[in-house]
Amino acid sequence: MIPQIAADRRGANMKKIALGIMALAVVASAPASAAVFNFTFDTTSTLFGGPNQTIRGTFTTTDTAVDRFGFTGLAITGISGTINGTAISGLFDAPGNPTYYYLTSGPTFLDGSGVRFNAGDATNIAFFHQDGVASDTYRVNGNGTISAFGPATSSPAAVAVVPEPATWAMMLVGFGMIGATARYRRRAAKIAYA
Repeated sequence: MIPQIAADRRGANMKKIALGIMALAVVASAPASAAVFNFTFDTTSTLFGGPNQTIRGTFTTTDTAVDRFGFTGLAITGISGTINGTAISGLFDAPGNPTYYYLTSGPTFLDGSGVRFNAGDATNIAFFHQDGVASDTYRVNGNGTISAFGPATSSPAAVAVVPEPATWAMMLVGFGMIGATARYRRRAAKIAYA
């Protein structure tokens, strides 16, 4: 009977460890503090005889609101999408570059400094609200051939949370330990009753 008690204790300890790993996996799969917004800019109002400009994609922002010129804003931490069919490769990053904000209140969704990004061979493309014009008028400008103004829209995006690979690994380890515990207990029960 003593071996059975020891086996039960080992099984209980393994079960606690497995449950702990599962709890860590659940906590790790919780979404990071971020929000995602879809945006579009599509216009034939070009400057300097350039081609039509179409930008579509998403902004990733923080969830922490800040005051930006009297409006509530969220810092933009990422951008994805396309400009004229070319993939946007990310934010333009340079020393002294202004902090970008996505405005959630006020007449515009991008402040005067807007957001700058890279796409293909083009770098430092500016996308911003055109000061001194209608609240729905924005401008894209960069590399000489990209210059247009017109309406743009933005709205929160519904994004499904997908666990990271490390989270999947922890969950698999947890399930494996639960299975091993059950198998160990069955084996211990057979020995005890043999």
